Amino acid sequence: MTDYDAIIVGAGHNGLAAGVVLAKAGMRVLCLERTGHAGGMAATRELFKGFKHNVGAWALIVLHEDVRKLLELEEYGLELITPQTSFCVFGAPGDPPFVVHNDLGRMMEHLMNDHGADALQGSMDLFAYLQVFGGVMNAQRFKPPDSMDAIIAEAPDAQTREILLTCLHGSAMDVLRKFFPDPNRHRCITGSFAAGAIDGTHMGPYTPGSALSLAYHHTASGTHNAFQMARGGIGSVSDALLRSFEKHGGKVQYRAEVRRMLLRHGLVAGVELRTGDTISSQVVLCSLDARTTFMDLVGEEHLPSAFAHAVKEIEYTNGYIQIHLTLKELPEYTGDLAFANENNIRWLMNYIPSPEHLSRCWEQYRRNQVPDDPVAYCYIPSLVDPSYAPPGYHICTFFSHYFPAELSPAEHNQKKQVMAERVIGQIAKRAPNFRDAIIDQAVLTHEYFGSKYGITGGDFCHGLLHPGQMFQRRPVPGWSNYQAPLQNLYMCGAGCHPGPGVTCVPGYNAAQEVLKRAGG
Repeated sequence: MTDYDAIIVGAGHNGLAAGVVLAKAGMRVLCLERTGHAGGMAATRELFKGFKHNVGAWALIVLHEDVRKLLELEEYGLELITPQTSFCVFGAPGDPPFVVHNDLGRMMEHLMNDHGADALQGSMDLFAYLQVFGGVMNAQRFKPPDSMDAIIAEAPDAQTREILLTCLHGSAMDVLRKFFPDPNRHRCITGSFAAGAIDGTHMGPYTPGSALSLAYHHTASGTHNAFQMARGGIGSVSDALLRSFEKHGGKVQYRAEVRRMLLRHGLVAGVELRTGDTISSQVVLCSLDARTTFMDLVGEEHLPSAFAHAVKEIEYTNGYIQIHLTLKELPEYTGDLAFANENNIRWLMNYIPSPEHLSRCWEQYRRNQVPDDPVAYCYIPSLVDPSYAPPGYHICTFFSHYFPAELSPAEHNQKKQVMAERVIGQIAKRAPNFRDAIIDQAVLTHEYFGSKYGITGGDFCHGLLHPGQMFQRRPVPGWSNYQAPLQNLYMCGAGCHPGPGVTCVPGYNAAQEVLKRAGG
């Protein structure tokens, strides 16, 4: 008899979601986690005493309501907060800031009054356009995906086919210029959408294929990209999953790093830990990325040649920086941004002047340079949820794309400080008290997340949001059904369909495939 019915490698949100499904079905499930805490890159940690930070994922953008219900997350303690605004995007002086209100009436009023009737109409038409892709995503969410060629061929009309082709293979700007044709107007609006298109890619907003990320980010949640927060931090999602998993009999073993998969007669029969201990199971589900799973834990010599080559071709290059601060006071914006000091609008302020600005940053990044004027997302969740910090204090997290991805260790350490200074400077220019408000600071890049969590390249997508790496080609062509060429091994992480973000869907779907193979 095996030690367990199922072993899950990695206690991130996808691994835990798979564990919940299997444990509720009555299986004996063990989840192995290399770190000392659950959640992976969807965890809330105390980096500085008394202050909590979301290390990794920081907003619930793509968590669909259907998934919350299927996994009963609210029943196990998840409480969502929807702020009055999702974010405010600002740029050059004189360009009207773009404030995304979560109330539809206020959003339409803002667009009409501050940006004009053409901005309101363009935004409405853009979302209608993207929802064609969203309909495909909804139909494909809870199943191994169909071929995108087949989906396009079976589209009901020529217009739908054209939209799907553009969303899959066009650039973000091919889409945006349909609705915002003048590059000298609505720069903050188009900059905001363009930034969504480059997230999770190795692309610029004019790069063919970037429209896919734009469509994915604005339709995956079914709520038009509204930013929601989990009370207590993003780790509350993982905590709710953990409580459900353990209540149904699942077990998590921490500080348990897997060295390799155990193979017997061509079947996966369990795992061996770094300590040398072996644990047997009927099936193994791995929530790590495909290259780590197959090249490191399985070994190329045990894989079909074509499959191994496909895994080695997965693109993971994704340079970024995350800066965590503690603050003794809030930033006080001046000038044309002074309005953000009211009604908690400053909880999420994004410096994204225009798509052209993003494209210049992309060109510098491709030359392995730190952008001289980087975009900056400044996030202060303690404004909306005071539990993050002691009374009278706040926490702040910055995120920025395009930190050089290929540097020597010495260059990396030096340039991450340069980039951190430039990113923080984007807020300090508009809020003169900001630098003096900083108490503590921690600067993390993709290199940190790669070494901490064993993720190839530190890529939080586990395989970028590129057309050749989505739907039936995720993680590699022919293996989008969560299974592997080795019997009894399944993939359940963000590298699987439908893709990255705190969705829980890859874990949920992989567990369903295991139950199908096991007879329900």
